Amino acid sequence: MERYPILVEEQTTHGPATFPCAVYQVKAAQNKREKIYCHWHKEVELLLILAGSASLYIGQKIYPISAGTFALIPSNAVHMVLGDENTEFRFIAIVFHPDFLRSFGSDSIQEKYLSPLFQWQFDCSPVLSNDPAFCDLILDITSAYQEKADGYELYIKACLLQLCFLLYQYAKDFQFQKQDSKDYRISFIKEMMLYLQEQYSETVTLSEMADHFHISKGHLCRFFKEMTNMSPIDYLNYYRIHKSSQLLRDTDLSISTVAGQAGFNNISYYNRTFRKYMHMTPGEYRKNLV
Repeated sequence: MERYPILVEEQTTHGPATFPCAVYQVKAAQNKREKIYCHWHKEVELLLILAGSASLYIGQKIYPISAGTFALIPSNAVHMVLGDENTEFRFIAIVFHPDFLRSFGSDSIQEKYLSPLFQWQFDCSPVLSNDPAFCDLILDITSAYQEKADGYELYIKACLLQLCFLLYQYAKDFQFQKQDSKDYRISFIKEMMLYLQEQYSETVTLSEMADHFHISKGHLCRFFKEMTNMSPIDYLNYYRIHKSSQLLRDTDLSISTVAGQAGFNNISYYNRTFRKYMHMTPGEYRKNLV
């Protein structure tokens, strides 16, 4: 199974520009509570849980999920999944850019149906349990994506539009409401994450970060942990490991050079941190790419 790319704001490209859609089958790490780390992206994400149970966080709302659950994660929504350690958790994630289904110009389908769905402007849960119609479509899309038979792109697009139709039929009777895009807590945590993302290759201290955001260090740590289930330093190290894995994959730089460019000044600490998040050493990771 593919390793799911998780970071904030996610920079991974999900499919080429001509087909901005990707399907991932994921077996989450059993020794971590974080089955999907806190992140967001411009793409819409569809989840089908295959095994296990956990909690899906979308913004400040929490939804229980288990095998058979289907969920739509709106564009630009901060989200993560937390579950019990030492338990199996598997899922399918379909990630596509909203423009993949939209028209180039504004039309009634986009305004009445697609945009409200992609931003989830309905007063009901975007999580459904054990609905065979949704499950079957997700599995059909996954099979088509894997097999890549002639015309698979057209079939996947048709299936996604059918999913949108089913979702609209489910949600249309609930009160339509504009989401508060100015929710200060969501905006604030995004700003903090982007700050760490921009500073990952430099030395970052909590005191400097707290001064930057004009809050106390204690408040910073409590807020970050509450919103992401990670400390600022844990998130920074996770992002650094992600960036270092890109360098290991795309360059011939030595491991010590990669560590330095990713913000680690101590090679032993880098190796320990890499193993913590990737469950292998940097050398093993590079060897597995061959």
